[in-house]
Amino acid sequence: MNREIHITDLIPFLKNSHVKLELTFLKCLLIDASKTELPHYNLDFCNYLGCKINKNNKKSSNIYQWLKGERTIPFKKLIKIVSLAKNYKWDDVEKNLISIKSGIKKGEIYPKFPFYLDEKFGCIIGHILGDGSISRTYEISFNNTNSDLLKEFINNMYLIFGIYPRIWIKRCSINFTEKHKWEKRIYDLDNIPKHYMASLFYPAICGKFLLGIYGNFAYSKYKKITKRIFNSNSEFKRSLIRSFYDDESSVNEKQKFIRIFQDNKKLLSDIKKILTDLNICSNEVRYYIKQNKKRYYFNISGYFILLDYFNKIGFTSKSKSINLIRLLNKISSKQHFRLRVGEMKNVIMQFLNTGPKDTMFLILQLRKKYTFMRLNEETVRKHLHNLQDKGKIVSQMQGHIYIWKIR
Repeated sequence: MNREIHITDLIPFLKNSHVKLELTFLKCLLIDASKTELPHYNLDFCNYLGCKINKNNKKSSNIYQWLKGERTIPFKKLIKIVSLAKNYKWDDVEKNLISIKSGIKKGEIYPKFPFYLDEKFGCIIGHILGDGSISRTYEISFNNTNSDLLKEFINNMYLIFGIYPRIWIKRCSINFTEKHKWEKRIYDLDNIPKHYMASLFYPAICGKFLLGIYGNFAYSKYKKITKRIFNSNSEFKRSLIRSFYDDESSVNEKQKFIRIFQDNKKLLSDIKKILTDLNICSNEVRYYIKQNKKRYYFNISGYFILLDYFNKIGFTSKSKSINLIRLLNKISSKQHFRLRVGEMKNVIMQFLNTGPKDTMFLILQLRKKYTFMRLNEETVRKHLHNLQDKGKIVSQMQGHIYIWKIR
């Protein structure tokens, strides 16, 4: 997927929107497109754009108001204007764009094109897949009690769209069956009372932009990992996973794992695939019954895998980050601890993913990784032959040396 998004990439999603352009540029653009110094008097030009003409003074008041900055320009008409202009292209429109909104009403955003699809977008998409949503009318909302996560979402949305949200609060539910109405609007996250949840609301044009870039990953109650998300870069994916885990996971120090929960099994399975893309191992998806409903989950466990998660992804939530550090310290402080079942095989597969390796190389690399263990050659060979029996790897003799590779 392209790392840059230009306004031309989003034209199908902006046809009902309105834009505001720098007035000096807009005047030059209209003069170029209409081939006259007074575009609002060019009747052929006005008719082509579909602008009403005043029968008395023979001009279009709409175009006149555009030139004065009194009205925004419908995007459909802007498409026609740019198509007529010889000296100006969409790149020039991007540079002189002030704002966009969904219609003639309020809800303007101030984006700076091109968009760079980096960790900021990953963070926003991850939070929307977690505790956020995009409504049927494309408005974005993000609900949370954690001020760190709320501030993170606000900052990234501002960097992309140039606006701050409307913030409303309501009392937190004790269980899933309770529902509370939004009580009042606040203007500062520091004003959230205890036992209250805040929700950040953004205008519809933001939702249209995100759906236009990443497909229908979240629409109403439906959430999924789209092909465009799967094809995104690792920087984006790491940020998405961190945000999603900030919203949906818990760190269990007693049982030594990070667990993530979801009602949507397909979404959870796809999150697991993204973790695999980032070379982070995880357990199988399981479920339990709560209030007559299946609740799906999977764990990340094993000291080195947890350490890998901490180093590659981590948490924005301070409390979860502290809990994970405490868990890692708790495990590493023990003189002896067993590896998670299948962990060494997973590490061997990671080594072989980079290319064929001989037996001795694998033994030496595993000894470096697991310095606290008395790792003998026979143990490693046993794991290799076990992986071979399962059809995951194959061996080939080169002289007197076994070379192993992924099947």
